[in-house]
Amino acid sequence: MPQAVALAKRPHIIVATPGRLNDHLQSTKGFSLRSLKFLVMDEADRLLDMDFGPEIDQILKVIPQERTTYLFSATMTTKVAKLQRASLSNPVRVEVSSKYQTVSTLLQYYLFVPLIHKDVHLIYLANELASNSIILFTRTVHDAQRLSIMLRTLGFPAVPLHGQLSQSQRLGALNKFKTGGRKILVATDVASRGLDLPSVDVVINFDVPTHSKDYIHRVGRTARAGRAGKSITIVTQYDVELLQRIEKVIEKKLDLWPVSKEEVMLLKQRVDEAGRMAINELKEQTKGEGKKRRRDEGRSRDDKDRDDDVVEAGVPEVKKSKSRR
Repeated sequence: MPQAVALAKRPHIIVATPGRLNDHLQSTKGFSLRSLKFLVMDEADRLLDMDFGPEIDQILKVIPQERTTYLFSATMTTKVAKLQRASLSNPVRVEVSSKYQTVSTLLQYYLFVPLIHKDVHLIYLANELASNSIILFTRTVHDAQRLSIMLRTLGFPAVPLHGQLSQSQRLGALNKFKTGGRKILVATDVASRGLDLPSVDVVINFDVPTHSKDYIHRVGRTARAGRAGKSITIVTQYDVELLQRIEKVIEKKLDLWPVSKEEVMLLKQRVDEAGRMAINELKEQTKGEGKKRRRDEGRSRDDKDRDDDVVEAGVPEVKKSKSRR
């Protein structure tokens, strides 16, 4: 295994998930952490929410007690507090302000639309902001896929980023966005956590986040390092309370993004047709994935886990089968 070979070279720094690190500690010959000096647990609340607790406990049992430990967490949950007591000795606690804030260089807008016209207003925005790099946030994987297909059908260079893509597909999507090959990144909250994309001009929230801190996280993808940026949140008649909650938390009223209703409605027929095409393409993808799963039965786990190919926009690549003689 490439990872086992890399660990055999005794690297100074190992960056790992708890599960994979624990696997290597138990099964990789000659690998240990007996000389460990520093342990860093980043996003400890997320690690514990993902049920890595048993793996972390196992790792703590086999590493030296004499070490320096750094534990970072956005929230102090009961699980994190328990981990703190178990892993830290005489800790120094540094706590930043818990007040939610957005930077002054960020211009924040909302767009109030009827639910049935969300898609066409999104395309109107994409058309108005065509020269900008845009992250479009959605609440679901289905919408991330659907909207990226719809945008591409209408000529907008978009690529999805969500948790159901393989690692190589996610890296491929990010690379296309960073290099300008795709101007619109359609992302879910989970997939986008921790991304460092320095030059994002606009963030569009296709769905209003249900948690205010998710809004802060989303709009924080733009206006970074002193740069200017914009965020536009699409609000339907069912989202007004969520918007008011966000405004109360950030202590700021969002400005209304101006639109021409006549220009929006001129796009409706084309957008509706592109939406139907996107739904049909998703259905075909689902059928193809079902066939692929059946073909994969009997293959080894290592073969199934390989994701060597970067696939365009997360759509599974169809390989031509060789004819048998």
